Amino acid sequence: MRKNLIFFILILLCLNAKALQFTPEYYTQQTQILRNLDIEANYLSDIIFLEFKESSIDIHSKTLVNTMREFYKITPIIRKILEKENIPQEFLYLAIVESGLKTHSISKTKAVGIWQFMKPTAQTLGLRVDPYVDERKDLVKSTYAAITYLKQLKKQFGKWYLAILAYNCGDGKLRQAIKKAKSDDLKILLDPDKKYLPLETRAFIRKILTMAFLANNNDFLISQDSALLNYALSNEVKKISIPPSVSLKEIAKISKMSYNEFKHYNPHFNYDFTPPDKKDYYMYIPLSKSIEVEKALQQSTLTKVDTTIPYTKIYIVKEGDSLYTIAKKHKISVESIKEYNKIKGNLININQKLVLKIKEKSDEKIKTTQKLPKNSHTKVVSR
Repeated sequence: MRKNLIFFILILLCLNAKALQFTPEYYTQQTQILRNLDIEANYLSDIIFLEFKESSIDIHSKTLVNTMREFYKITPIIRKILEKENIPQEFLYLAIVESGLKTHSISKTKAVGIWQFMKPTAQTLGLRVDPYVDERKDLVKSTYAAITYLKQLKKQFGKWYLAILAYNCGDGKLRQAIKKAKSDDLKILLDPDKKYLPLETRAFIRKILTMAFLANNNDFLISQDSALLNYALSNEVKKISIPPSVSLKEIAKISKMSYNEFKHYNPHFNYDFTPPDKKDYYMYIPLSKSIEVEKALQQSTLTKVDTTIPYTKIYIVKEGDSLYTIAKKHKISVESIKEYNKIKGNLININQKLVLKIKEKSDEKIKTTQKLPKNSHTKVVSR
């Protein structure tokens, strides 16, 4: 009965135009993907994997296409770093499965960024996470950190697919699973009856492989959108040094970028100012704009700003309240209330909850009149 089921599924897959799995060209591509991750080619005929691909191909196709369309500027940056660090390109799909490449993605367990790092792990890997910046959201730095972590796991377990499993469930659980299974063979570890690994981990690597197969299928990409064939084109950024305690909006303006565009490349800033460190910090700028931006910064005088971190207060609107009276009472601006609560007009309702960002009192506020000298705080940092 089971043999008949396998034969029936294989026939369906061969007839399914979306899959295109068994032509010589795509068989070769798929076996190469498996080889890159140290997986035996015979895994392509694994019945559980075939069932998973067939049942989930629609949702993974949609996820992949939407991610490639929305984050076409991000994928080339990740690919170039993976190539530079001599790590399989397939790890791009690990990031897609983890976060959909959303830099501000936060899981239920408070893992953050496209690589979904917990704070202790991130700090162990050299990422800065504090009230001013969260480098888990830094596309470049977090990618290097993820590569370091994956290389550590590869060194520990010896194979890339085991590093993927450990990335999801932890090295301790994977060691226990291998010990219990008395094997590190992928088919055995993913056995749905023995359940050596959690269901989430078993699905995790199957999702990555399914997306890798789809992304390397040109016929599939053309059927969705021919522009997707160019998703791996180069899109480099340059790392430029910037002074502490200055406004990001001013830097964006000097760089002839909208603030939203600037934040697209620099999502690791928690506030609209650079951290009040003793040393310079950094920002990313598209390589095509870097020369112009460096020159503009050198010719500009940047103003130091108040870097006091605000705290959040929930205010419930009472009868007689207006945005003006609430702002005056809390010594903040009407604009800040409207910005944080996405209010377009000036109308508010009784019992409406408003988020207020209020500056904490501090004797060490930086005077906004203090000027920085014309700077030459620009340098290229390459890895």
